[in-house]
Amino acid sequence: MNKTFALFAVAAAGICAMPGAQAKDLTGWFVNAGAGRVNYHATVGQYDLGSDHGTAGILNVGYRTQFIGFEAGYTNLGSLKAGEPGVYRDKLSGDGWTAGINGHFNLTPQWYISARAGLFSWKLHATETVYDNGASQTYKASTQATNGYAGIGTGYDINRHWSVGAAFDYYDISKRSDIGRLEIGNRVFSVNAEYRF
Repeated sequence: MNKTFALFAVAAAGICAMPGAQAKDLTGWFVNAGAGRVNYHATVGQYDLGSDHGTAGILNVGYRTQFIGFEAGYTNLGSLKAGEPGVYRDKLSGDGWTAGINGHFNLTPQWYISARAGLFSWKLHATETVYDNGASQTYKASTQATNGYAGIGTGYDINRHWSVGAAFDYYDISKRSDIGRLEIGNRVFSVNAEYRF
């Protein structure tokens, strides 16, 4: 298991287990959405493919009892583009579905900390277009698997229904390939809003 993911999974479990100075009962359904910057670092076997960044979008729905609940959602990790004009163009994009637990713990009646962890069922899509003497050839490939995600955050409860905040999430993408294990660490820094029914 990836050490970063393990660290945040432990943090999520610890925060969710904190005893009770919860300022309000948040029992009920919720929906939250976030957007922000995703930082990638990729390796395949012994090859370091480097780092880059893109834009991520996150959407979750769930149910919380008091301050601990479950969630399911979709995460779009954006896309990376590279190439040399007239020679080649590459594009890599990733997205996936999540299912896990979450916690929303109030330190004061308004300020909170949050934590989440669970399974991330992801898919990567790769496209390469090669140009040669005015002609082009496009190659496409994709791969998928299920790993994990975890995150922590903080924010402000505007009222019983609305809150805004910021979060750091880690999405683990890893799978064995013919040339070694594919590892892509996706670190997402986002701002978010939540509505509680």
